[in-house]
Amino acid sequence: MDITAKSHQKKGMIFMDIYKALEAVPYKKREYFKWKFDLYINRTEELSEEELCQKLDVKTLNHMKKWEKSSEYLMLTNLYLESRMANDLEQIYQVTAERAIEGDEKSIKLLLDLQKQVRAFNKEAKTTKVYEPIENDGAYDELELS
Repeated sequence: MDITAKSHQKKGMIFMDIYKALEAVPYKKREYFKWKFDLYINRTEELSEEELCQKLDVKTLNHMKKWEKSSEYLMLTNLYLESRMANDLEQIYQVTAERAIEGDEKSIKLLLDLQKQVRAFNKEAKTTKVYEPIENDGAYDELELS
């Protein structure tokens, strides 16, 4: 992933929710996910697969590739993609706003439509909870599996 100074500066803000969700994931899985989606904030060089294996003290990443098929990984991936879409929407909004200010009729219409959609989304977001890890209340702690 090519990171410009501008997107790198915003990266922490844009991916705040994904970083929060990753806090609930075990260290090796968290580091693998950050490596896979280039979510390291201060890294300037790419880490090779071999270097990641050394960092995680594993021989291969096969167990991580199996984890990629889990619902936990899917949820994290969806959260990551949602963050990326928010960034794309912000860029589209900025370009459209500039063109609308210049008097472009299509841009004015699109800008008004975007504003309407953002308002509707924000209204719905107030009633919808963002992903929060489920806390174990201990109800199944003494359950025996045979």
